[in-house]
Amino acid sequence: AKSRKMSRWITCMAACLTQGAGVLPDGPLNAALGGTVMFTTTLTPPEKPFTFVEWKFGAQTIINTNTNATAEYAGRVTLFTSTGSLELRNLILSDSGEYRALIIPQGGSILEGTTRLEVYGEQIISGTVVTSSTNLPIEGNSVNLTCDAAAGSIFTRLWKKDDSDLILTDNMALYEENRVLSFKSLNKTDSGKYSCEISNPVSNDKAQYIMIVNYGPENVQIKGPSKIDFGKTLTLTCSAESEPSATYTWTLNGTEIYTSSVFTKVITELSDSGSYTCQAMNNITERTSSAVHQVIVTAILGETSGCSAGCIAGIVIACLAVCAAAGEIPGLDPRTQSETQQAKLKVHYKSKVYSEGRAQIEVKENVEPEPG
Repeated sequence: AKSRKMSRWITCMAACLTQGAGVLPDGPLNAALGGTVMFTTTLTPPEKPFTFVEWKFGAQTIINTNTNATAEYAGRVTLFTSTGSLELRNLILSDSGEYRALIIPQGGSILEGTTRLEVYGEQIISGTVVTSSTNLPIEGNSVNLTCDAAAGSIFTRLWKKDDSDLILTDNMALYEENRVLSFKSLNKTDSGKYSCEISNPVSNDKAQYIMIVNYGPENVQIKGPSKIDFGKTLTLTCSAESEPSATYTWTLNGTEIYTSSVFTKVITELSDSGSYTCQAMNNITERTSSAVHQVIVTAILGETSGCSAGCIAGIVIACLAVCAAAGEIPGLDPRTQSETQQAKLKVHYKSKVYSEGRAQIEVKENVEPEPG
């Protein structure tokens, strides 16, 4: 009888109800098939229990403070009478729809709130992967990164680079609702960690791809002396900017002499003078770049060999003449040779530098110090 009286009182008051502002948060609520959803009210538990709390799905009563849950919801719902909140478990697709809460405080106005629930079936996203259109990205070439999931319905894709939101540059574009990230012409600065997160209202999954842009070689440099004494050790070091690291080949006056980044040799021949060329090669990009370094060998008569001045000069001229005959050093003219004076460790030398084409040789001879 008490229950029927309360029901008639609620029916009587139904025409006077107004939707309670802030009773339920704005919807919709999203949940996965077989999952759980909590309809949480924004009400603070009162000092005295609510007079009445009821939840409905459409026009169907789910549960209220006077009756147990209806058969369809038995074992699947829990009513929290202190706040009026409702928990619904073991969700099925037909649970999608509008839910309404009716709450009557003791001595207060009737409160009503509505919200909507969307239950998604077979929506759990999994197996996300980012794939590249090439295994060897090369600077200047194009490449596409594609983001896909093996299962689940996809709503949004979010790309990041090195854990920050991706900022598109002039050489980038997104296609197919952000499924494809396209690079029109790769830069070496495009190297990094690219991640793609796929999400829908009930799940999310992400994957990443480490892209290393192969480039170079560029900025080839040779470090080492430009002049070295006969009998000393010559060390030349070649470097280049390249990904992956470049391989190096040395040539002297056009003849291959070594394959490494560091060339070392004890100077035992005057023919060690000349143009040292380092060629850097990237085996992935198949590109090459070179640098040239001139080295002059300095020979001091009486300290390096038993030859006289005429002997050394003859060897030098003969060497250059042979090179000229071979087409390597054209047009040797001894009359163009320069003569200088220099002091070294208080010993006076007469120095002649033979420079023709790519070969340069400096020959020094002890001479008597000038008076004074």
